[in-house]
Amino acid sequence: MIDKIYIKDFAIIRELDLPLMNGFTVITGETGAGKSLIVKALSIALGSKVDKTDVRSNQERAVVEVADSSNALYRRVISKAGRAKSFINEEPHDESTFRSSVSLLADFHGQNDQQLIMNPQTHIDFLDRFCKNEFLVEETSDLYQKILTLEQKLNEKKSLQDISNDKKELLEFQLKEIDEIDPQVDEDSSLTSEFKRLNNIEETISAIQKLNQNLTEHDHSIYRQLYSASYELEKLSKLDSRLTPLYETLEQTSLSIQDASSALADHLNTLDADPEKLSEIHDRLQSVESLKRKYGGSIEAVIDNVSKIRAELEELNNLDSVISSLEIELDSLRNEYSKLAEKLSSTRKDKSNLLAKKIVDTMSTLNMNGATFKVEIVQNVSSTSPIIYNGDPVKYGPKGFDSVEFYLSANPGESIKPLSKIASGGEVSRIMLSIKSVFKDQDPVSTLIFDEIDAGISGEAAEKVAKALKNLSSDKQVICITHLPQIASLADHHLFVGKKVVDGNTHVSASYLNDKEKIEAVAKLFSGENDIQYYKEPQENYNPEAHG
Repeated sequence: MIDKIYIKDFAIIRELDLPLMNGFTVITGETGAGKSLIVKALSIALGSKVDKTDVRSNQERAVVEVADSSNALYRRVISKAGRAKSFINEEPHDESTFRSSVSLLADFHGQNDQQLIMNPQTHIDFLDRFCKNEFLVEETSDLYQKILTLEQKLNEKKSLQDISNDKKELLEFQLKEIDEIDPQVDEDSSLTSEFKRLNNIEETISAIQKLNQNLTEHDHSIYRQLYSASYELEKLSKLDSRLTPLYETLEQTSLSIQDASSALADHLNTLDADPEKLSEIHDRLQSVESLKRKYGGSIEAVIDNVSKIRAELEELNNLDSVISSLEIELDSLRNEYSKLAEKLSSTRKDKSNLLAKKIVDTMSTLNMNGATFKVEIVQNVSSTSPIIYNGDPVKYGPKGFDSVEFYLSANPGESIKPLSKIASGGEVSRIMLSIKSVFKDQDPVSTLIFDEIDAGISGEAAEKVAKALKNLSSDKQVICITHLPQIASLADHHLFVGKKVVDGNTHVSASYLNDKEKIEAVAKLFSGENDIQYYKEPQENYNPEAHG
């Protein structure tokens, strides 16, 4: 249920912060005070469309928010440009997600609103709740989704079969191309290094020869200069023993240079330009790089592709068997689905007459004697459907293959018509109330809000509508704008909306009446005094125990 509503700068309402009570609440007040604005604010707070006229004059934005019994907070902020931002517990949400989250909080019933029950697409859901088919519908829906998934998979395999020959040729060519080259892990790195070595071998030989000359072969080579320095240092060390370690270091360095020069000479003897081998490595490297470009950018990716290609080839070779297995599995699922759908259909047909009778009985208590209600259950033929019912292929979906719609004749002698086509405000109000009364135990919506459901009725009909609303409120939160004393007198809580003009500005108040004030307000309604001049300052806290 809805615990409270907060409204700020909405239309002519400056600010209201109202608790909303469980049970049956009526809203009355003087004409134009803003009774319907409170209901409209509730509707917008729960996802209805907004308009720039919803923002109070000279204000930048309007705010409407409701809190439910679980303390969840739903807020809409309306800009003066007519755009809304939606929040759940202070977190912003897109409009679709927001509306989905609040869809089961409240059901609004105005004279021209398209209520949940007036949408033919929901009639099958109402019937199933009456039949207690929820578990069976869930099973059917799950099976339907499995069928869709398997159908998609089968279609993909059949599409693949249509192109399998061309696909196999391509895969076989790719596999042969990779197998012929047979790249090895890290081969590209080793090939690149060897290519660089061979491609620069002449420069390497020339550099080593020059280096060896500088090390040992020139008259002024490094070795000869070190030898001369070592000789001088040896003589000095005989005069100063502290120089002996330095002499030994130079001596060791001279030996190291000789070793390095000898090693370079040996390496030089192993070097020989080999254009044929260079060309061979170049070609191999080009082949490996070509595979890398085609199959993933690395040798590891190329090797992984081999496994994938082999698996895909195996699948193509076994495609006929795979398709056959899928078709057998799909036939089994469809047979199972058909059994569930037939069971659903049978249950619906068994209970539809009882539902129609209950609704007719309830309408008769609302002064609609002679009204006729019918639950129409049909199956729509679809030539392409694989689901057969009574010898015909029928359209099917997550709820089976039935199409359900409610039909009504409001008066004796009138032809029966789809409920969604009923236009009379007074009749629609009572029909809606009848259906809601029958479905109150199955209806998931916890709050029912009626905007002038009493339009077009009076006297005995009004008394019966009042009793029906009171009965609904035994396990629903019922909020109703009314002008009828018969309805107001049965309310658990009476919210009075008043207004006054101060310095050219309209001030709206909404306050719960105490017992004495309730009696006075109902009496004035009986006397026909619709424009009651009765303004109360807003109440911060309302205690239902203290006010009847």
